[in-house]
Amino acid sequence: MVNKVVYILLYMGLDACPVSPRQLRSLNYVIVSCGRKIFNVNSSEIAAKCLKMFGVSDLAELVATRKDRFVRKYMSSSSVVCEICVICS
Repeated sequence: MVNKVVYILLYMGLDACPVSPRQLRSLNYVIVSCGRKIFNVNSSEIAAKCLKMFGVSDLAELVATRKDRFVRKYMSSSSVVCEICVICS
C-alpha cells in the first residue's frame, strides 16, 4: 500500500493540485484509519505508532520533505527562468 498509493499521491497528485493543511490532515486520517483496520486497534495514536514502526511516515512530513527538495533543486538550477523567479521573489 505505502509503496504504491502514497508515492503516487506525492509524485503525481500534489504537483498538479497543491493541498491545504486541512486536506493533508484528511488524507493522513485515511492512512491512519487503514492502519487501524490492518492492526486491528481502536486508537488512532496506536495505529500511527504502528505505521511509523513499519516505515509509513506522516503525510505532512512527506509533503514538506518533497517541497524542500524541490526548492533546493529550483534554487540551484542554472535555468534563466529559475534565476529570474529567484530574483523577483
